[in-house]
Amino acid sequence: MDRPRKPHLGRSGPWLRWSWRDLRARWVQVLAIALVAALGTGTYVGLSATTEWRRQSYDASYQALGAHTLKVSLSTDTFAPADALLGATRAMSHPGWIEAASPQLVVPVQVDASSGANTVLVPGRVVGVDLAGGGPSVDRIEVRSGRGLRADDTGSGAVLLDQHFARSHDLPPEGPIRLSGDRQLHYVGQALQPEYFIIMSEQGGFLAEAGYAVLFAPLPDAQQLAGKPDQANELVVRLVPGTDVAAARSELESALRTAVPGTAAQVTPISEDRAYRMLYDDIEGDQRFYRIFAVLILAGAAFAAFNLASRIVEAQRREIGVGMALGVPTRWLAFRPLLVGLEVALLSTGLGIGVGMVIGKLMGNLVVELFPLPVWQMPFEVGIYLTGAAVAIALLFSATVFPVLRAVRVPPIDAIKVGLRETKPSGWASLVQKVPLPGDSVAQMPLRNTLRSPRRTILTALGIAAAIATLVAVIGMVDSFMHTIDIAEGELETTSPDRMLVGIDGFQVRGSPLLTEMAKLPGVETASEYLRVVGAASAGDEKFDVVIDAIAFGDPVWAPRVIKGSAPDTRPGAEPAVVISEKAAEDLGVQPGGTIHLRYPFREGLGYRWVESDVKVSGIHPMAYRFMVFVDISQASLMNLAGIVNQVQIKPVAGTDPAALQRALFKQKGVSSVQPVSAITQVIRDRIAQFLDVLQVIELAVLLLAVLIAFNSSSISADERA
Repeated sequence: MDRPRKPHLGRSGPWLRWSWRDLRARWVQVLAIALVAALGTGTYVGLSATTEWRRQSYDASYQALGAHTLKVSLSTDTFAPADALLGATRAMSHPGWIEAASPQLVVPVQVDASSGANTVLVPGRVVGVDLAGGGPSVDRIEVRSGRGLRADDTGSGAVLLDQHFARSHDLPPEGPIRLSGDRQLHYVGQALQPEYFIIMSEQGGFLAEAGYAVLFAPLPDAQQLAGKPDQANELVVRLVPGTDVAAARSELESALRTAVPGTAAQVTPISEDRAYRMLYDDIEGDQRFYRIFAVLILAGAAFAAFNLASRIVEAQRREIGVGMALGVPTRWLAFRPLLVGLEVALLSTGLGIGVGMVIGKLMGNLVVELFPLPVWQMPFEVGIYLTGAAVAIALLFSATVFPVLRAVRVPPIDAIKVGLRETKPSGWASLVQKVPLPGDSVAQMPLRNTLRSPRRTILTALGIAAAIATLVAVIGMVDSFMHTIDIAEGELETTSPDRMLVGIDGFQVRGSPLLTEMAKLPGVETASEYLRVVGAASAGDEKFDVVIDAIAFGDPVWAPRVIKGSAPDTRPGAEPAVVISEKAAEDLGVQPGGTIHLRYPFREGLGYRWVESDVKVSGIHPMAYRFMVFVDISQASLMNLAGIVNQVQIKPVAGTDPAALQRALFKQKGVSSVQPVSAITQVIRDRIAQFLDVLQVIELAVLLLAVLIAFNSSSISADERA
């Protein structure tokens, strides 16, 4: 009898037809395996591409609008002639470093955008910009709807409204708007400006577009509004590309001391701007978040693909055994299933790219909705997709190699003899052979079949477990967000859930006529004053911005609750101390009695300077917001602000209409903001609701993954039983 003719590897046609037959025979399982791997790699690719898009889009948006490199900010209630600020740039040792400079005047206001029955009263600011020569020349404004400001708009009451606020309240492209003091303006369009790509309130709140309105006005109009003709309190400067930012900053600080002597001015690069830093830091934070979920999904896909591909190959062991018995070399017997594995991997790669593009598109649309920018770039990220393709091919091909090698290394007779009767008891099945199980043989069969192949059982369980773990983590994260907000809401509304928080335009002496008048308004039961400033807390490598409230811990309207340690000691000569949140204490690694490094403003003359010192932590409050830091108002001397306040909390008389009281306070001259305490948590709640859309994309991918794994496992098991 002649020996069988050996197949020739150079003839690809028979091999491809053979592998195609194998694929068609199990096309449902093959497609499901490819989809499982595609979901894992596609999710990773889609999420990672979003990160690259954001970074490129942020860079392009800041460049498109000529964002400032350095910003000069005068201290609160401090102003200087606009020409003097511009003159400082010309007085530098290297004036050629300056590409453009533009003065600004920022005026805190209360904005009334109400229409019909919809009451919208929020704090905000008017930003006066220099329109000379078609300006502003730095931090240009992009009009998103309506029209832009022109030089001849000066004195007409025309302004531009920030698009974030307009979109949050579904405002038309143009319309009337009122400011505190009963001043009527007309916004002629909606716009974006680099400093306000993310809206942050005066009190340090972020993503505050629903509760904080920014308006852009001609500089002379803002000066008239503030009663400061020819004055400014900011200067934005763009340096020539390639200039040493640190050296230019030092020269500008020196020139300012000469140009505006006795004025406290701070020069900060854009990299230290809170909104800028949050945008870019958020990219890295989100990428870590995406990576965790992508790895979990990919792990589930890897377990499932390895298990299911192995089971398809092992189903061909009889054919492999016959081939070995006929003398076919093992390398050729292995080639056929390996080719099938490679083809499945290539199919998975194509599907993975498709899944990645779909997820990337969904995520891109969500991010664009969350962060409106002048420029959004979403190119096809070749490097990321090639990485995803390589992962998909390696994943499925390696899943095929192990069972193929295992199949061709057994004696032909063992490979041919497959089936339940020929298979010896293995795995965990032997452990229960002598253990009486409930039910008859039919009832016991599923358990025994599961225990007969522990490797398959474990891999299937791990695949589904990884998917479910991801789903549980996403849902748990949502619950954690909401629980945090609920805790903060409960603490802020403990004693006076209907109280109003009133911001004052600038600083006032305690007991000033403005504060006395507020306390006498109809509907006001109690009014108490306190001080709010912004700063930063740090310990070791951990550092974050904070809002420091100097408030009486025995305040009858509201005071923070201390759950660990104690309130600051208010006795004369006592050491200043702060009360921080549990989250802040955990991140800074400190407990009551320890110290943190605190950065805060220190009043000096008519302005202030930044001071850093170690401050004792006396206690911990239960609110989960780590940016909330409290000090007793009796210790405001720490900042040289004893007897100075800029905030009022008002407890209304029972039954008072909140909207009516808010409007009464709105009309008070010198009031910059009025909002119910519930607005603090409502803003955060609204923003988290938008972020939940991002999590829903991940939830959908994970749910599909778990369904596919379960389907494939059941399908192949049914084939084996048949």
